Amino acid sequence: MVDTIYSAMEFYGQGDPYFGGTAADWALYKTEDGGHAFISAADAQRRKLVMAYFPTDAEAEKAGAAASTRKGSISAVPIKPRLEVPTAQISWIVGNKHVGEEDGELAEDFADRAKRAGAADADLIAQIVAYALACHRANQALVAHFRL
Repeated sequence: MVDTIYSAMEFYGQGDPYFGGTAADWALYKTEDGGHAFISAADAQRRKLVMAYFPTDAEAEKAGAAASTRKGSISAVPIKPRLEVPTAQISWIVGNKHVGEEDGELAEDFADRAKRAGAADADLIAQIVAYALACHRANQALVAHFRL
């Protein structure tokens, strides 16, 4: 059972800026053009961006490394999905899908399902999609492990 999705953080600089330091630790967000960028929380809020969520820590770190322009230290941060994410239902639905289904198709299906169910919050939809992909990765790992 999957219980975690991931985000990426870039740790950059030294010391608290309030006391003269240069630290600026930013999260990875999905930009308006569909890409990823490390952005300060204030800028992301102003631009109404949604944090980028990933099904595995490796995918979060890979996306973070690709998006980094400051070349800081990239880390995958485990995120417990919001309480509104219907984890049991998602796990059941994904378990009934074929493990060879494309990620894009699965993501689109769950985004559509969330919207039809009344989800309007982009962050909630992003977490639902990431959780569905995490369940998909877990199923793929089981198939590979048992050589089915």
